[in-house]
Amino acid sequence: MAKLVLKDPREFRDIIQNASSVVSEGVFRVSSDGLTMKELDPSRIAMVEFSFPPSCFEALNSEGEEKLGVNLEELLNVLKRLRPDDSMALESDKGRLTVSLSVNKYTRSFKIPLLDLGGQETPTINVQYTSRYNILADGLASSIKDAATVADEVTFSSSKDESLLISASSDKGSVEQRLTRESGMILDAKVLEEATAKYSLQYLEMITSFKGSPSVLLEFAQDKPLHLEYKMPDGASFQFILAPRL
Repeated sequence: MAKLVLKDPREFRDIIQNASSVVSEGVFRVSSDGLTMKELDPSRIAMVEFSFPPSCFEALNSEGEEKLGVNLEELLNVLKRLRPDDSMALESDKGRLTVSLSVNKYTRSFKIPLLDLGGQETPTINVQYTSRYNILADGLASSIKDAATVADEVTFSSSKDESLLISASSDKGSVEQRLTRESGMILDAKVLEEATAKYSLQYLEMITSFKGSPSVLLEFAQDKPLHLEYKMPDGASFQFILAPRL
């Protein structure tokens, strides 16, 4: 039995919303170290991972490590009922996850059946990234939307001057944008080796719509998976890895 009371329910809702756009179900791992999830999408070309350390909770009680199989879409349906002043508690017991939304001593409790999602552990993906950028999250989201107007894939190209070229082209047309420190779009960068790689816009449009952090870490290498990481002030993080198109 585990019980968690979140300090920022809306942050939790927003992360679940974005994660559920890639995977429909996942295993929540709850322990004294917090709450985590790491899952591959059914096509095995994308992975989402989030982590809420103890600092994200008003209360965190767990008997060792507990694994809770959760239907993210059903959980999101409940979280959409979250009101601005609601507090939120999660509690597992007897094969169900109870989500309690409370304000002024008025509580609404939703019960969701837990799933049996036993099986292999999601693998850790190790990549030697040669291009690393800390970018304004809104700027990256806008660039991805621009690319999606003309194509279904986007190309990232890093340069030794630490600028980042984001481009896309198809029979519909083409678009390109070069992000630089001078423009204010790039907050920090480190390019060990110039690289170019292409990725699906279907996934990137969904993930980069995340509004929980003002900046995002973007890492890639020549024809290697893309890594995005959003970090929140309270210590929570939301990560996404996407296989390249070759």
